Amino acid sequence: MIDPAVLAPAREVLSVKYAERRVRRSDVFHDYGSYGDPDGWLDMDYNFWVIRDDDGVTLVDTGYDVAARDWLGEIPVTTPPECLELLEIDPTSVTRVITSHFHYDHIGHLGLFPTAEVVSGGAEYDYWFAKRDSGALGGEFTTEADLAVVQRAEDAGRLRLVREPARVGPSVAVHPVGGHCPGELVVTVQTARGPLVLASDAAHFYEQIQHGWPFFAFTDLDEMREGLATINTMADRFGATVVPGHDARTRERFPAAAGRAGQVAVVLG
Repeated sequence: MIDPAVLAPAREVLSVKYAERRVRRSDVFHDYGSYGDPDGWLDMDYNFWVIRDDDGVTLVDTGYDVAARDWLGEIPVTTPPECLELLEIDPTSVTRVITSHFHYDHIGHLGLFPTAEVVSGGAEYDYWFAKRDSGALGGEFTTEADLAVVQRAEDAGRLRLVREPARVGPSVAVHPVGGHCPGELVVTVQTARGPLVLASDAAHFYEQIQHGWPFFAFTDLDEMREGLATINTMADRFGATVVPGHDARTRERFPAAAGRAGQVAVVLG
């Protein structure tokens, strides 16, 4: 585990929303009925994250084109390319893109960033490319077209595969965990107000962090529980603020970005 104290503070960290949907607790939390809590609705946001530091712009995930392919009933809000325009980010100038994992809503726009270094989990690469090569992607949350963009980054020498905790930028480190996907990357970012843990889909909602409840979609249930424990250990050990990947309540806890960017982004640090 990398101590965020060794990282330089980022100038800005943003959570950027591009789509949304409403979900039932019983649909998104594994074995929810065993907890004895009443069912109810949760507002689910679809986000990517922007980190600005001395190395330029790092993106965590890219979103996807909701209008082109409706996977689970997501409702588009602002397309990722439009979000980048509001944030005054030129995709060709992005330094790196960290892919938390290879699901469609996290790498769907990876092709927008033709010069960026792509940082991905080694176990994630192994798992999904083995499925691709064996023709086993049917019914999965990624496609051959999504993985082809990762392949192009590799062919161009821009793909960095991470198998252990690693510092990947001045302000940024990644920590591989399993569970939701075999090679999910949890991102830690140092800020002037203290460290952040960007959990992405290692923890979709605050309830998972608070109670250790697994998400309904996983490749390994025990690894998912271990990943949630790792996130809480990072929070306790380093005094980090954990930001779940899809919880709409994040927008109630952090201020809107300045200017036009505030239409889509909140400031995490």
